[in-house]
Amino acid sequence: MYKTILCFLFVTGMATALHAQNRNAPDMPFNRSDFMYNFPKPGAGKASFFFYGLNNSARVIIDLINIKQVKYLPNLDSLVNTIKPNLRLLADSFKNDAFNRRIDYLINGSFPQIKIHNYNNEPQQFVIKEGNLNQLKTEQDTIRIKAYMEVAKEDVLNSDMRYYPSNKPEMQPYFIMIVLNNCADLFQLPENSLQACVTKLKTDLNADYIALADPKAKYNASFNMRTDKMFSPGKLKWIKNPGSVQELVPNIYAGLQYTSGTFVPSFSAGLRYTFANRQISTKRIYAMWEPHFFFSKDLLNNTVTERNDFITLRYISVERGKKEPFDFVGNVSLGYLIHKQGNWFEPNTFKVGIPGVRSGWLQLEPEFFFHGFLKGVSPSIKLTIHYE
Repeated sequence: MYKTILCFLFVTGMATALHAQNRNAPDMPFNRSDFMYNFPKPGAGKASFFFYGLNNSARVIIDLINIKQVKYLPNLDSLVNTIKPNLRLLADSFKNDAFNRRIDYLINGSFPQIKIHNYNNEPQQFVIKEGNLNQLKTEQDTIRIKAYMEVAKEDVLNSDMRYYPSNKPEMQPYFIMIVLNNCADLFQLPENSLQACVTKLKTDLNADYIALADPKAKYNASFNMRTDKMFSPGKLKWIKNPGSVQELVPNIYAGLQYTSGTFVPSFSAGLRYTFANRQISTKRIYAMWEPHFFFSKDLLNNTVTERNDFITLRYISVERGKKEPFDFVGNVSLGYLIHKQGNWFEPNTFKVGIPGVRSGWLQLEPEFFFHGFLKGVSPSIKLTIHYE
């Protein structure tokens, strides 16, 4: 008996470990319950769509692993109708209290499973009506349904292909979240209201759009089902996360460097262009006006400020996903002195920046000043704060 138990623990543990390694997700839950009901967590998928105006304050959230799953969405009203009988007894009992709760419903073959999280430890609120003290419910309930769909191999992320070598479709999870004043309101939703959300989504994100969509990018949109309009964002092209589209915006950054025997603060203002494809790294080009401020004392010991302005072109490439405190950053810049005060620089001075290191908004890079044809080369080190 003892050997049998050990064997069972070893096999189940090995299976769990292999499954965890298979996914190798950074937010992989250690709790089996979380893995079953709450993985990925709400909003952790690559595509989330919000639908308002179904009935009173009810709203629906379709949360997908990636944008390609849109074309595989089934009839959601039929899906929800299959779970209503299992939820009816529970929902009826929930009418009698004022606690808000979340119900996780896992559709997994012939044996659906339910997890209920009652927030009954939260502070309670009451209202006095006609001399009676009545408990008041102010938060909404959430029903989160986890189901599975078949996704064709061509719509599986390339990074996951090594786990699915065959040509068979992959079973991928997707989530439907229904937010209601009370769980029992699920039975009051208008007929076909959930499928209307899917129809609206597939109409606005047509087949051509989905075919060209990037499954690694983030997609978010909100719809008002009463007006049958998408209101956030206002245009189809902005459903895609701005982190994956071209961008030309005003930009500023500040710097401090040691050059010409003194510490020199600087300020930069101009334009920043960001390339669209940022799956591996973020690449940006800057066109900036950079005034450098030098401080000295005159004969009367008064502080004198002298400004020297550069026009600078800069290219930066930052790799995604690195977690070290300081990472190497691809950086090249070329500046030319357009306004001169004092004797800090020679006329026709250039400055060149080379790759350095970066941590968040902070960037440390070497810069070299020279005039003419590489005359009077003067090295410096510059600390820049990029507001991005």
